[in-house]
Amino acid sequence: MNGEKREAMELLLANRFYLYSLLHKCFGREPDRQQLELLTGEQTGECFALLGGEVLEKVPAFLEQLREDLKDPDFPEQVKREYRMLFIGPEELPAPPWESVYMSEEAALFQEATLEVRQAYRAFGMQAEAYQRVPDDSLALELAFMSALAERALNAFRGDNRAEAERCLTGSADFLKKHLLVWIPKFLERMAASPTDCLYPQLCLILDSFLKKDAETAEELLKELQNGG
Repeated sequence: MNGEKREAMELLLANRFYLYSLLHKCFGREPDRQQLELLTGEQTGECFALLGGEVLEKVPAFLEQLREDLKDPDFPEQVKREYRMLFIGPEELPAPPWESVYMSEEAALFQEATLEVRQAYRAFGMQAEAYQRVPDDSLALELAFMSALAERALNAFRGDNRAEAERCLTGSADFLKKHLLVWIPKFLERMAASPTDCLYPQLCLILDSFLKKDAETAEELLKELQNGG
């Protein structure tokens, strides 16, 4: 593999890790001002721009509006309230952030989809925090899993462990195809009808575009590795 191609592949791998890590943090806890400023930062814009396509079309206006919103000192607290309403409660959640809700007739937690996600984690030696108390198939945990796989793929590539990089990219592509890309569209339908429009409904649309694009990116990186670069 020549130096230029290797550099381009490493950039894509690092880009995936940065964005999955960022999105996991956004959906995994109430964001504070520091997290929101990271979301609007130059590096974030550059990482999304590298993906191109539908993601690039949506992100600049989203980030520009978010920067304007952050000029209001009360905005971070508004986002926290929105996060609690959407993902914590105590009222009924308008768009429950668990895969099993959308993949079972009962619309209940800890269903077959939860077990399938748990097995996917175990295949890579991972186990969700608060195992057996918190559903493994929450959006935040699934993004944490994708972030971990992206980091492993990046480190394996840097260490010239092509087999491990391929394994992690294959795991990422499979998880997207069997899980995230299946239930996120249904989650978006519910999110669109939520009684709030502060940050997360728009961020969920960005997430959806990113996941679709990353499925393509993972497949392209896999082909490059399998073909010897």
